[in-house]
Amino acid sequence: MAITAPGVGSGLDVKSLIEQLVSAERQPAATRLAAQEAKANSLLTGIGRLKGALAAFQSAAAGLADIDAFQKRKASVSDDERITATVTSEAVPASYEVEVQALASAHRLVSGAFASAGAVVGEGQLRIDSGSASMQIEITPANNTLAGIRDAINASTSNPGVRASIVTGADGAHLILTASSTGASHAITVDAIAPGSPLEVLEFGAGTSNAMAQAAAASDASATIDGLAVTSASNSIDTAIPGVTIDLLVAEPGVPVNLEIAYDKDAAREALGKFVDAYNAVVSTINELTAYNAEAKTAGPLLGDAATRAIRGALRDALGRSVGTATDPYRTLAEIGVSSDIKGKLSLDSTRFDKAVAADFDGVGRVLAGEGDGIAVRLKAIVDDALGSSGRIQSKEQTLKERLTDISEQRTALDSRMAQVQARYQKQFLALDTLMSQLTQTSNYLTQQLARL
Repeated sequence: MAITAPGVGSGLDVKSLIEQLVSAERQPAATRLAAQEAKANSLLTGIGRLKGALAAFQSAAAGLADIDAFQKRKASVSDDERITATVTSEAVPASYEVEVQALASAHRLVSGAFASAGAVVGEGQLRIDSGSASMQIEITPANNTLAGIRDAINASTSNPGVRASIVTGADGAHLILTASSTGASHAITVDAIAPGSPLEVLEFGAGTSNAMAQAAAASDASATIDGLAVTSASNSIDTAIPGVTIDLLVAEPGVPVNLEIAYDKDAAREALGKFVDAYNAVVSTINELTAYNAEAKTAGPLLGDAATRAIRGALRDALGRSVGTATDPYRTLAEIGVSSDIKGKLSLDSTRFDKAVAADFDGVGRVLAGEGDGIAVRLKAIVDDALGSSGRIQSKEQTLKERLTDISEQRTALDSRMAQVQARYQKQFLALDTLMSQLTQTSNYLTQQLARL
């Protein structure tokens, strides 16, 4: 009795047989590729975690490697409605007494009254000076009105810093010229150039008709600092005390304001604390990624990785080396309150750090940010190199990504080869099916013939 199955004359389940044969042939290569892919992905994930920890540490180290950013000063005033102050790391901690005598003002001129902004003033040339700059504009029938002259002044590419406007009062329209900058050195002069020009009604300054009136004089700001007189063309004084800019807000002679410049110890301690935390995060990440669990017999993805080992070694070396010369007050992190435990992690002793800062703030800064050999400078350089376009991290990532691409290509090639194997098996089973069908027919025929005998 013949065995029947859908679609085949031989009665065999050819589809299932072919699938099992192809699967058996695929399995070794597929398992090998899956294991390689899992390992590469694990390494890539580990490198990604290390990269993230290093990037965070890079940012924290940058805050210490910049001497100006670390050695911040802070300014405080007894009355911030009269003055404010900003400081740089050049400022020396000290106390000052500031008294604002007068604020700087911008020069402002007002013309006589005209019937309206469209009133014709006349034609000719005007030369306008402010400070060391000047401009010369041509007044023609196209712009000879009060409004036309205003627009010509404002539109001039050589304008020396003079704004023109028109205000219409009860008596008529007035042209107003205002210096953009304060201070006596930016006083405005207006000259009609040609004697008898109708534009002389807008003149002001020595040797002119002085037809315009002075609404506000050009004057410098004046103040005293610890009794010493200082002046400025603007309401900011930035040359009297190195590293200190004082902004004058209200003039009130006889009313002194106290200005205190001090080290910003809190900001320095906070920056160093972030540095310590970020470094410890790098250490913890590397330890976890390179650990081996003897009981479970499992290893971290980066155990034995040369790039990770090199980065860890470089950081430890840079952290432990002293800086400066024997004459420097501080040369190591331990001397400014940062110590290391047996696991390589750092801790900050705030009390010791505060004492070091109080004794020599600049000396503390040199330990961390000394040009060339500051500890934070060294560490940042190591991380910059590791994370750079040709650094160890980038190279490792690139290698792993190329490996994954190669695995993907091998898997595609395996699929193509298995398709050919499947086609070969189908061809062979088709031939077998045909042969078995013919043999079945022959067997049936012989059975019938023998039955007749």
